[in-house]
Amino acid sequence: MSQIEVCPELAGFALPVVYGVLSITTCSLMGKVFDFILFSRRNQNRIGVRYFVRGADDNGNVANNVETEQIVLYNGQIASHVNTRGSIPLYWSQRSNIQYKPFVKLFNKEQQKDVYLKHMQQQVALYGKNICVSLIDDKGKEKEICQSFTYIAGQQKLPAVKYIHFDFHKECSKMRWYNLDILMGKLKEDLDTFGYYFRDSTGAVRSTQSGVIRTNCIDCLDRTNVVQGLIARYVLTRQFREMGILGKNEEIAQTSQFEYIFKNRWADNGDGIAKQYTGTPALKSDYTRTGVRTKMGLLQDGYKSMQRYVQNNFLDGARQDSYDLLVGNHRYSTPEESPLARPRHPMAIFLPALIGIFMALFILKLMLPEETWSSQIVHLSLYIGVMTFLFKQVKLWGEHLVDQQGCSIH
Repeated sequence: MSQIEVCPELAGFALPVVYGVLSITTCSLMGKVFDFILFSRRNQNRIGVRYFVRGADDNGNVANNVETEQIVLYNGQIASHVNTRGSIPLYWSQRSNIQYKPFVKLFNKEQQKDVYLKHMQQQVALYGKNICVSLIDDKGKEKEICQSFTYIAGQQKLPAVKYIHFDFHKECSKMRWYNLDILMGKLKEDLDTFGYYFRDSTGAVRSTQSGVIRTNCIDCLDRTNVVQGLIARYVLTRQFREMGILGKNEEIAQTSQFEYIFKNRWADNGDGIAKQYTGTPALKSDYTRTGVRTKMGLLQDGYKSMQRYVQNNFLDGARQDSYDLLVGNHRYSTPEESPLARPRHPMAIFLPALIGIFMALFILKLMLPEETWSSQIVHLSLYIGVMTFLFKQVKLWGEHLVDQQGCSIH
């Protein structure tokens, strides 16, 4: 894009594209036929995959920054509402290291306030007032970043920014999903004040949106999807009533057909955003699709979590390279060297090979036991001891065993 700004005549050779998720569905509700559109657009700045790109850069751009617009077209009327998501606007990282959930590391701590201000001022300039809803845990591996975000947001008294922390996992543990009503109770007044874009059938713009709800969890995916779906439902009900699709006291839930479409389009939207960032569909999507958290949903989340573990540790280096090459983050000057050649540490070959060998010997010894029990126990104990040592080495060398980037960023 910078080259096109310098040479506008190049614009004819450039095809603008949007990276995100789009669904357009013709629906019927109470006998009224309308188009329901859900459109998520990903910010090209600080683009990347889950554990390679976290937090903010020096310009205030954040990872997994997505703008989602919900649009309704009915009898010449247009109603639209926008909300956003984005990584916690601080300097932090969480690089893959073989562990299921790597530790969060904050850095440049003396500059955290500056980068937070840059990001929020950027968001206010784009959308007006911002309600920052943080859904991260206030304990465990998310505790430090939660406390830092809460402290900095509280210290920087920006008149157009409001900060709300809601510990999603704590409040909704043990299937207590009804506690989400507490959060919605805190947001409804601001949602009513911000309003939404509405153009009537004569083409007159009756109202515009003056602010957004900016939602984040640690990944800005699973917890964020649930909350954004609840916000969308609340605003959509108001829009339907103003457009004449619903009566004054009627609710979306009264019509099972559109209820099903609404929930599934939002779940599909969450899955699409999650696939772009983590390589797998979103977790907790059973709640988004049905409004109920189920045991089958928990099992599905376990399977998706295993997929994420493999994807994020062993496959994401190549995906990050593809993003960096596509948007121009990486420029290589030596044609003979491939920018996709990812260096592999010797331990990435040595440790898995040794573990495979000793696991094979262990299984073989179980299948072909020794003549005496004492000899059998000695050999099995030896193999178990060696494998225990090797697995400890895996944890120690974890950062060198995962898939790395080949591109260097300039």
